[in-house]
Amino acid sequence: MSSPTATIFIQAPSTAPAVISAASATSSSPPIVELARVAGNVIALSFSYLSHGLAIVTRSLLVSLPLLYNPVIYLLGPVIVFSQVLLDVFVFTPYAIIVSLLRNVYPIYVFVGAACICAALVGSLARLISIGLVYAIFPPRPKASVKTVEKTLERANPKAATPKTRLRKRVSIKEER
Repeated sequence: MSSPTATIFIQAPSTAPAVISAASATSSSPPIVELARVAGNVIALSFSYLSHGLAIVTRSLLVSLPLLYNPVIYLLGPVIVFSQVLLDVFVFTPYAIIVSLLRNVYPIYVFVGAACICAALVGSLARLISIGLVYAIFPPRPKASVKTVEKTLERANPKAATPKTRLRKRVSIKEER
């Protein structure tokens, strides 16, 4: 029979100082950095356990859901049918009627809209042409100055004076006792 042999690994002396220097570099950092590292690792580990636990609880609830689904649906059957009838009567049927009505009235709507747009364009063009003809036949009169207007008013009504020459009357109101 063969006897069992043991294998022993011996670390080379050249790698030992590298391990020691790395350890001494981490120990020279401030304590707050070490505390932050530890806190980060604790939070990550606790989040991992918490998410794993929540996944197990969620799976266990979802597995039992089909067992409850059939009796609940059976008990809520009348409510579901009644709500379907109400939706059909008050939502789906009026919607279908409105859609079919709008689909049938659409050509009339387009025709009337196009006619209104054309009428507005023809009316605007006719207005511009009539304004142009009026200015062509009856050119605008030259604007009179203010002095010419005052002289014309004085000739037409000699008694009325211009506002500049009219005297103001003084009126006083006294109370009687």
